[in-house]
Amino acid sequence: MNQSDDAQSRVDCPAPGKNGAGPEKRKVLIVSDSHGMPRADLPYEDTWIFRIKEFFPCYDFIDRPASGSTTVRLVTEGGGGVTLLERYRPDTVILQMGLAECAPRLFRKKGIEHYFITRVLNAYWRNKYIGFVRRRRVRNPEITYVPPEQFRANLENYFSRAEALNASVIIILIGKPSSLLVRKSPHVKKNIDLYNSIYRETARRYRNVQCIDPLNGDIDIDSIALDDIHINHIGSAIIAEALKKIL
Repeated sequence: MNQSDDAQSRVDCPAPGKNGAGPEKRKVLIVSDSHGMPRADLPYEDTWIFRIKEFFPCYDFIDRPASGSTTVRLVTEGGGGVTLLERYRPDTVILQMGLAECAPRLFRKKGIEHYFITRVLNAYWRNKYIGFVRRRRVRNPEITYVPPEQFRANLENYFSRAEALNASVIIILIGKPSSLLVRKSPHVKKNIDLYNSIYRETARRYRNVQCIDPLNGDIDIDSIALDDIHINHIGSAIIAEALKKIL
């Protein structure tokens, strides 16, 4: 998509009223992980967040991405998650997160091995040990940063709070993994499918929540991959177009 295409697809702002004041801006809160953020090979102007702002110049977009985000942010940030919802009182929330919490891991966050790595080994031997494990152990789909039951509970908490504020929620489902990510983590697709199913199941219980799935259809994910996890400007444009249809 080029700049002329963007200009043609922008939504015009309503004309101001008699007193010169236009209608109150629709407030859209964006809570994303690094998939919405610029990178070395992805300028901010090519991110889906920038593009959606270009589509809707009269909307008040509140941009709250953070690298490595998980749904724990939704229920803890600011004390109970209020700085990702109640403090802003948005009309709509766009959520994009999930891969960081569902990706299979080598180590549990608690237990003897975790204690050994973090408390006993110095930096040199810690790196040696982790490298040794990586060469001999497959990432375990049962070890995740946020277990499925906690993921579901976080979503239910947030969706209920959004419903109480009469705020709609749009979920961008976790995209299918690149072949590079699958090579690094053979069970990652299993976990992506599981967590996406939790997204869908939980969303069906709330009238204010809907899911979109722009990166799991008939798309060659490797052709739009920047690395094992992130997508390029084409993938960002695909997400922006999907959001444009429902905002």
